[in-house]
Amino acid sequence: KKTGRNVCLPTEAQWEYACRGGTTAPYFFKGSPREYSGQGFLKKIFRPDTSLIASMVIYKGNSLGKTEEPSAVKPNPFGLKNMAGNVYEFCLDFYSPDPYKPDTILINPRGPLKGHEHVIRGGSFKSDAADVRNAARDFTKTRAWLVTDPQMPKSIWWYSDCIDVGFRVVCDADSAAGI
Repeated sequence: KKTGRNVCLPTEAQWEYACRGGTTAPYFFKGSPREYSGQGFLKKIFRPDTSLIASMVIYKGNSLGKTEEPSAVKPNPFGLKNMAGNVYEFCLDFYSPDPYKPDTILINPRGPLKGHEHVIRGGSFKSDAADVRNAARDFTKTRAWLVTDPQMPKSIWWYSDCIDVGFRVVCDADSAAGI
C-alpha cells in the first residue's frame, strides 16, 4: 500500500526462473551437486573443493549454523543474491509432489490452488549442497514447525520452530514501470 505497487509471493515457477538466472544447469554457476555435496563416507576423507559454491551460496558447508548478509555471496546472472541458500523461501503455490504434470505446463505453471502446505524453495544455511540447486524443492511442515507455539500464530507464514525459512516478494511488471 505504501509503495503503490502490487506485490505478492512468487509462484514456484517464477521463483525457479529467478533463481536460475537464465541458466539450465543444476546451479546458476558451474558445478554439480555430486562434486559439492558433503554427504557420503568418502567425502569426509576426500573433501571436495567448495570454494566456488561457497562464494555463491550460504549453505551447510559454509554457514557456521546461521544466516549471512547478502554481501557474503555473489549475485546470479540476473543480479539476485541468496535465491539459493541462506533461507528457504515461501512460494505462493500449495505443495504437490508432482507440480509439473504434462497437462499443466503453461507459460507460468501454477501448483494446486488448494492444499495444506506451501512450497518452499532454495534450501537454507542448514542444507547440503545438493539441496540448494535450482530445482530443489520442499514444503512447509506446519505441525512440526509449531510444536512449541503456545497460541495460534497471527499469520500462516510465521512458524515458531523454524528459523531457516523466509520470503521475498515480486511486483507486477506494470506497477514496476518507470523504475
